[in-house]
Amino acid sequence: MLKRVLRSIGWLVGAGAADHFATRNEFKDLGARVARIERLLETLAEHSAGQVEQAQAQRFLQEKTCAELAYLNGLMRVVSTDIVNASAGRPILGAKTNTFSQNYEDAILAAIFERVGAGQKRFLEIGVGDGTENNTRLLLELGWRGAWVECDPAAVAAIKHRLADYLADGRLILIEEAITAETVEEVVGRCGLSGEIDFLSLDIDMNTSHVWRAMALRARVACLEYNASFPPEIEFEVAYNPSSAWEGSSYFGASLLSLDKIGREKGMALVGCDLMGINAFFVRQDLADAHFPGPHSAVAHYQPPRYALAGSRGHPRAAGRFARANG
Repeated sequence: MLKRVLRSIGWLVGAGAADHFATRNEFKDLGARVARIERLLETLAEHSAGQVEQAQAQRFLQEKTCAELAYLNGLMRVVSTDIVNASAGRPILGAKTNTFSQNYEDAILAAIFERVGAGQKRFLEIGVGDGTENNTRLLLELGWRGAWVECDPAAVAAIKHRLADYLADGRLILIEEAITAETVEEVVGRCGLSGEIDFLSLDIDMNTSHVWRAMALRARVACLEYNASFPPEIEFEVAYNPSSAWEGSSYFGASLLSLDKIGREKGMALVGCDLMGINAFFVRQDLADAHFPGPHSAVAHYQPPRYALAGSRGHPRAAGRFARANG
């Protein structure tokens, strides 16, 4: 049964995946894991016809099977990322780890800033959650300073509790606000930011493109959520409604091409997307030309929606200032 899993992995990376797998040590491990899971399932099937006293053994086998499947899921994610990099030449996808981010943003941003430099280490993130999992928490721990904007009162309260020392020493400014195209400039002013910052992260589900277009604040690097349901040749933006809220459907935000066009108007180039088809990464045009091979286009960098790969990974996130941080 699970051998079909190997054949189905191809949809993640396109034609030629099987040949690449055969040359990788990861594939040997993957095959061994699949064989082990199949043996466990066969044993489980035999025990399922047994007596009640075998229930404990069955539970043990079920737990082992679930553990093996979880490992297999993670291994597939790692190997598929490597294949995409090798076949498509998208080096920012090579990094695959999270410290405080959800979809490898921490590692991707580390790769980007390693090339373009950290600048003055100033950031703005709009849509940060409760502070335990977002795109700039690691930067904050690495000595950056900036502002977070969040509209959820419970999340804001959690940030005030968990990151009180950063707020007290002025490294972090926290604004509780639901951002709209009409209010973004006023909110940015309250954050004490102007001119050009080093990193902008914008993830507000519905009106991402409208708010970004309305911002005068410039950034050397930006990360924005895009709607991968639309092919890279199609322009799409939700109709602007400042009070709209995402309902969990494919109707949200903007297509990659639409964000690419806004980025070009702001003098920024698209340099890549994460493997899951969630985030697009932009770099100031002159820096992109110097450090990232072209073409800098939606067609070149589009990743389809692979939201199933964005499941929870690793240890639970926790707050706490780093004892030593170099960044």
